[in-house]
Amino acid sequence: MSGSFEEFVEKVKNTVDIVEIVSDYLPLKRAGNNYKGLCPFHLEKTPSFTVNQDKQFYYCFGCGAGGDIINFLMEIENITFREAIEILANRAGLRMPGYDTGYNNSYQKQEMRERERIFNLHKLAARFYHYILCKTEAGKKALQYLNKRGFTNADVEKFYLGYAPDRWDSLLKFLLKKEFTIEEIEKAGMVSRGKSGHYYDRFRDRVIFPIFNIRGEVIAFGGRILEEKDSAPKYLNSPETVIFKKSENLYGLNWARDRIRASNSAIVMEGYTDVLTAHKHGLNNTIASLGTAFTIEHARLIKRYAQNVYIAYDADTAGAAATLRGMELLEGEGLNVRIIQLPAGMDPDEFIRREGNEGFASLQESAVNLIDYKVSQLEKEYKPDTLEGKINFTKALVRLLAGIDDQIKRDIYIQAFADRYNIDVETINKGIRQYHSKSGKIKDKNYNYRYTKIDNKTRDKQNINSIEAAFLKLYLEENEQRGALLKYLEAGNFTAHYQKLVKLLRKHSADSLGQLVARVDEDTKKQILALLAMEKRHGVQEIISAFCKKIKKDIYRDLTTNKTYSLGEINQLLLKFIRITA
Repeated sequence: MSGSFEEFVEKVKNTVDIVEIVSDYLPLKRAGNNYKGLCPFHLEKTPSFTVNQDKQFYYCFGCGAGGDIINFLMEIENITFREAIEILANRAGLRMPGYDTGYNNSYQKQEMRERERIFNLHKLAARFYHYILCKTEAGKKALQYLNKRGFTNADVEKFYLGYAPDRWDSLLKFLLKKEFTIEEIEKAGMVSRGKSGHYYDRFRDRVIFPIFNIRGEVIAFGGRILEEKDSAPKYLNSPETVIFKKSENLYGLNWARDRIRASNSAIVMEGYTDVLTAHKHGLNNTIASLGTAFTIEHARLIKRYAQNVYIAYDADTAGAAATLRGMELLEGEGLNVRIIQLPAGMDPDEFIRREGNEGFASLQESAVNLIDYKVSQLEKEYKPDTLEGKINFTKALVRLLAGIDDQIKRDIYIQAFADRYNIDVETINKGIRQYHSKSGKIKDKNYNYRYTKIDNKTRDKQNINSIEAAFLKLYLEENEQRGALLKYLEAGNFTAHYQKLVKLLRKHSADSLGQLVARVDEDTKKQILALLAMEKRHGVQEIISAFCKKIKKDIYRDLTTNKTYSLGEINQLLLKFIRITA
């Protein structure tokens, strides 16, 4: 990195507060000198994600993720170093230096230029499609189609809808005139290559829905045919590119994010028109997955902004199956999930256009949880109003309830469903016991003891590590104490876990904390961040005293257990003991 750009990066980092940025993605609560929250990079129920405002870094004790404000944005937004700097610079009101600065090598420069050109290509393509829809004769039938679906010209402008004309190469020719190469256009997913080797537009005779990232940049497109044909898919989406990953983006999140955060809830639908109709009617926390199955990445993306999720998929069989998959993923990420049950044969777009915001709000109020939804699907499948149906329904109900680990929750459901379907409680309980017995789910009474017992050696090791960690944290944080602490900073005074770090600290003892973090490898950096993120529970002298005592114990153990020491080696250990005691 050039000197001037490096100075600019430091200026950005000193201007923007990491707590403010991280709080845009997850709730943080003050805990002593730090802030804590649930880690956005892995599933957890107890907060282990720590943000240190004084030193402007984050660290997760659960998964080991850590770094500065730039690392955080790069990880959570899946963007490059320079893109993260641009976001922070805009936040700080600072102007970015030229595009040839800020890279360690020519490959990074090339990669960034490629991404920038793909972004620009999508921006121009969106403008092209929008112009064709709104300003040309070719777009009239598409505009009429949208108007018929309830979208006004103002809606078309707001959501920047477009139309791909019924021609083979109209967009291709437009982009070539804008000095994009055929290779770039293909990489962006805007054209396909035929068997003859000729290129043609991916989207033809389709209404175009631009797909935006969270920052409002066009990253892909979805296209819907105007007239359904057997030979053409109803919806067609952009392929994955360097700027677009289906599993990491949700349609409409750029419009819905603030409302999702404010209401602490998101409504997940299936299609583009579902989302747009919902937003038209004031349901501004609505989003959709992008023509792909709901993924764990989608669940984690939603979790950044809200704890409560409502799923409103179509009421058909495929919609029901997708609902179950989506709910299980969301619940697996610790979110509160409920299903909005639409009337048979209707999708959210149709229902909202007919019943409006109030009608949908009524459905939302009566939304059911995962267990209730699964039981309702079992009821439809087995029809327990007949004798045979009731037997099969009860067996399926037993299998479902047996999967609930929380005993209190399971007992309450057993009673509720027993009453609802007139089934004896003991019949259900007996079935669950048999199911557990067959599946081997019941563990022997000593299971928890055998697999969680910590012996004295393990406790001793943990205690030693905590003393060493406290000492190293003190050394890293207390610049004024470093001179006095340096005499204890020898690799032999530490367990293997910290020896590499100790050698580096001795070698670069004149470095500031920032200089040290900048020069070490990723694993050592994470180790330093973990030490800094620890809570300081003892005073300086108390830590030094405990560490000295630990060293003396190590020396005493060596003197009494090692029979091969020479007289000179024994004298060296004794001198070390005296020096530590002094």
